[in-house]
Amino acid sequence: MIDRYKPIVLAVALAGFLSLASCGKGEKVHESWKTPDPQAVVDDSTLNSSIQGALKADPEVRHLDVRVEAHNGTIMLSGFVDNQAQLDRVNMLAWMVEGVKKVDNKMNVRGAPPPADG
Repeated sequence: MIDRYKPIVLAVALAGFLSLASCGKGEKVHESWKTPDPQAVVDDSTLNSSIQGALKADPEVRHLDVRVEAHNGTIMLSGFVDNQAQLDRVNMLAWMVEGVKKVDNKMNVRGAPPPADG
């Protein structure tokens, strides 16, 4: 009966030995598994002016009155647009600015009913 468990005991012992042997070596981790380097923090006034500049440079939305507020990388957009395509465009332009962590889009389409709150 003892011979029956011998292969299992040897396999467990070998696995334990191999895992202990690898503990002392330096970590070899594939580069895709590493945590990416933190991005440079962009201050809120720079984010605000960068987004405003992107909106003014875009011919589809430059005529709109969009208010931009930045707080710790979170952007709040407010104002009115003429259609959903413009709303999506403003949202996309805000997300494209480096340093933006979150976009809270409070904009409304003219003539559309305001969204129902929860």
